[in-house]
Amino acid sequence: MKYFRYAAIFFLVILATVPLLSCAIRTNPYCLTGAFLGDKPSRKDIAEFQDKYGKKPFFIMVFVDWGHFVDKEIIKDVYSEGSQLIITWEPWYAKEKKGIDYEAMLSGKYDEYIEKFCDRIKTVKEAVLIRFAHEMNGNWYPWSGSIIGKEKYKKIYQYVKDVFDKKGTANIKWIFSVNAADVPSDESNKFMLYYPGDAYVDYIGIDGYNWGNTKSWSRWMSFREIFDKRYNEVIANTKKPVLISEFSSTSSGGNKTRWIKEAMNDIKQMKKIEGFILFNVNKETNWSFPADKDSGKEFKKQLKDGYFKEV
Repeated sequence: MKYFRYAAIFFLVILATVPLLSCAIRTNPYCLTGAFLGDKPSRKDIAEFQDKYGKKPFFIMVFVDWGHFVDKEIIKDVYSEGSQLIITWEPWYAKEKKGIDYEAMLSGKYDEYIEKFCDRIKTVKEAVLIRFAHEMNGNWYPWSGSIIGKEKYKKIYQYVKDVFDKKGTANIKWIFSVNAADVPSDESNKFMLYYPGDAYVDYIGIDGYNWGNTKSWSRWMSFREIFDKRYNEVIANTKKPVLISEFSSTSSGGNKTRWIKEAMNDIKQMKKIEGFILFNVNKETNWSFPADKDSGKEFKKQLKDGYFKEV
């Protein structure tokens, strides 16, 4: 009888530890690689990234403004390579930098377009991630919370996802994507005020850049300086997996090679990060890491670490 009593106690101890083990396993043993390669990424672009840096990106990001759709060739090329799309869907007319009528959205004016957008994506057999109305805690988009208010922002986010859900979209995941800093930085613009609720979010994305000395308001900042505070706030306030949904560094104002080396090491230390998207283009400033330059060679060297997963 004593043996059976000890066995029962042992069994109960094992059962009691299972939730703790599950919680421990939730810390990621990897980080998925990803990149923004331009407005119309092709199989050639993906292959070139792999050739230059040694790994094929798991995530490929594209941007789509209101009234448009993701090009069918882009979808075909990305998934033919085994990668997955992250669609940054912007509720504005990008060329004119003009916002849509958000009240009209909530009254159903754009339902036909939203449903067609959904239909194009739900046919993809693999997962598609949608990053809708990103960086709402900044002040540079017409959907910014400081412009339209936190309640309206949450309503338009929820409205779009609800339209998708009615059509049955098991393959589509949603990213609530915030800027690494609240701009303006007052209490009424804290990023969590815009959170639409757990039922509407699959991932939390964080965007941030080292602008160096390219702007009057900027200075050289390490990856950790940019992301650490927001990352810790996110994991303290939600249980959602984290993506670094946009990041890069300028070449102006510091050592870009050292910056990417330290950034990749920081990502490895921040165990809740499931993936990143490197903004690897020359746009507002030179965000790229050319493969023939020291910064690109260092990025390739860092990607050799098995912690960074490809397709």
